[in-house]
Amino acid sequence: MQQVLLGWLMLDMTGSVAMVGIIFAARSGPNLVIGLAAGSLVDRLDRPNMLRVSIWGMGIVAVVMALLLLLGILTVWHLMLMAVLLGTLQAFYTISRQVYVYDVVGAGGAINGIALITLAQRVGQIVGSLAAGFLIHWQGPGLPCLLMGAGYAAGAGILYRLRQTGQSAPELREPLAENLLNYFRALRSNRVMLILMISTAAAEVFGFSHQVMLPVLAEDILAVGAVGLGVLTAFRFAGGALGVLILTVLGDIRRRGTLLLIALGLFGVFEILLGQSPNFVTALLFVTLINVNASIADVLHQSLLQLSVTNEQRGRAMGSWIVGIGTAPAGQLEVGYLAELTNARVALLVNGVALAALALTMAIVMPRLRKL
Repeated sequence: MQQVLLGWLMLDMTGSVAMVGIIFAARSGPNLVIGLAAGSLVDRLDRPNMLRVSIWGMGIVAVVMALLLLLGILTVWHLMLMAVLLGTLQAFYTISRQVYVYDVVGAGGAINGIALITLAQRVGQIVGSLAAGFLIHWQGPGLPCLLMGAGYAAGAGILYRLRQTGQSAPELREPLAENLLNYFRALRSNRVMLILMISTAAAEVFGFSHQVMLPVLAEDILAVGAVGLGVLTAFRFAGGALGVLILTVLGDIRRRGTLLLIALGLFGVFEILLGQSPNFVTALLFVTLINVNASIADVLHQSLLQLSVTNEQRGRAMGSWIVGIGTAPAGQLEVGYLAELTNARVALLVNGVALAALALTMAIVMPRLRKL
């Protein structure tokens, strides 16, 4: 719901494609700024408590946004602030969740555990995006904002049932300053972690930025309105769920790095095809295929990063992932301004070609990544 609401509200309030890119950049930007610190805090503090606090925070932001909307006083700057707050809290939540999953299932179940949680997330995103699109069309954006807040409250309430730290939770907790210092030492010495962080950043800048174009495709090119945007976003998350299922069915995969590079290459190819979609049906198909490969790449990045470090450093490893996805604002701003200068089709073409070419280049110049 958050995804649909932010994009639709900004486009509706400003009529600017570039501003849609800016609102998504505001939501993603905190990842780059706080990723390292958040990862170290997750290594240091109680993970279930961090999950609860971050979700309650997002719920409060959602309710405030709903009240501003219902009172008719929401401005662009309010919306930008809400996006930054949601992005900050989301960073802490995501790191805590993925590391806690590993705590519960251990190294042997890491990929399947993260895949299962990601699948649950995608199912919720499908329902939420469809609901947001239809409710905006019939009732306006105030009601879906309130429902978003209620969803966060329900999620936070369920998390109070968590009682265990997990079988693989680290026994030693380093002081925060030492934790951060050891993180930078690990980045210098652990080439796998650095390569995976670069790969994550590339996927964000050239691939995941396609989400900025969905409101534009729905409103200006395909003429399907808010309901169409909800359906497009739902198919995006359905593709993500399908990608997770495929990864789970594959089981214990050898050459995970090779699979990662293939997924990144196909991610770019289908992004190109999305930009050339002649109608709504083909757009739905290519949005789905984009996110099948995006989801596979995402789960592999998270799993391989945690498997590349010691047990005490997994929060920092996920901090590296958050820093990688923190580069998303560069891609969101770039694709938004490129679409403003040309059009959405050209913007998707340029980014798709860049991502596919980068995946091919990484396969050639980084043999170590292929062998992971």
